[in-house]
Amino acid sequence: MILEFFTVFFSSLCGGFFVSKKSFSPTVLHHLLTFSGGYLLAVTLLHLMPTLFVTTPSPTHIGGCVLIGFLLQRFVEMFSAGVEHGHSMAPVPAHCCVAQLSFFPFLISIMLHALLDGTVLAHGHSHHTGSNQSLWVGMILHKFVEAFALMSVLRGFSLSFKSRLCYLVLFSLAAPLGFWLSCCANAYMANQVGNTILAIVTGNFLYISATMLFEASPEHRSSKRTICMSLLGAGLAAFVEHFA
Repeated sequence: MILEFFTVFFSSLCGGFFVSKKSFSPTVLHHLLTFSGGYLLAVTLLHLMPTLFVTTPSPTHIGGCVLIGFLLQRFVEMFSAGVEHGHSMAPVPAHCCVAQLSFFPFLISIMLHALLDGTVLAHGHSHHTGSNQSLWVGMILHKFVEAFALMSVLRGFSLSFKSRLCYLVLFSLAAPLGFWLSCCANAYMANQVGNTILAIVTGNFLYISATMLFEASPEHRSSKRTICMSLLGAGLAAFVEHFA
C-alpha cells in the first residue's frame, strides 16, 4: 500500500514538472499519449472488466454502471478541458480553451476524478482477484500524462509559479488519498457497493483511454507510428497482467 501511494504521488509530480521543459516536441507528446492510451485501454479490458463480471452476480447492473461512468466522464469533460485524458498536452504558455473555463469548477472536477482513480487501486487490494501490477503501472502512466496536461492548462490561467506548484501538489495527493480512503472504507462497505464504484470508474477509464488514442493522431489520422505505440502500450499491459 505504501509503495503504491508514493509512486502514484511522485508520478504526478514528475509529469507536472516536465511541462516546463521546452525540449519535448509535439511528436514525443503524441507518442506518449498513444502509448498511455493503449496501455490504459488494455488494462481496462483485460483486468478491470473481467474482475467486475467475475465477482458480481448481476452483470446487467455492472454493465449499466460502466455506461453511467462512460457518460459521466463525458459530462465532467465540460469542466475539466479534457485534462484527464491528456488533452492540451503542449509546452505552451496558454491554451485556447482556458478563456472558456471557470477555474474552481475546473479544479474541483479534476480533483474528484483523481480521487475516483485511487479507488481502483484499493479495489485490487481488497479483493485479491489476481495480479494488481498492470493496474498499478497503468495508474502511474495515467497520472503522469494527466499532470502534464494539468500544468499546461494552469499556465494559461496566468497563475504564479508557486500557485501552480501548490495546485500540482494537491492534485498529486488526490489519487493516493482516494486510494487510502477506499482501503479504509472497504472494511465497512459491501462488495456490491465496491463493485458499483469500480464499474463507474471503469466506464471513466474506457472513455479516457479511447479518447487518448483518438486525440493522439493529428487530424485523427492514424499513422504507422501511432498504431505501433498503441500496440506497444497494449502489449506491455497484457504482458504485465499475465506474467508479472
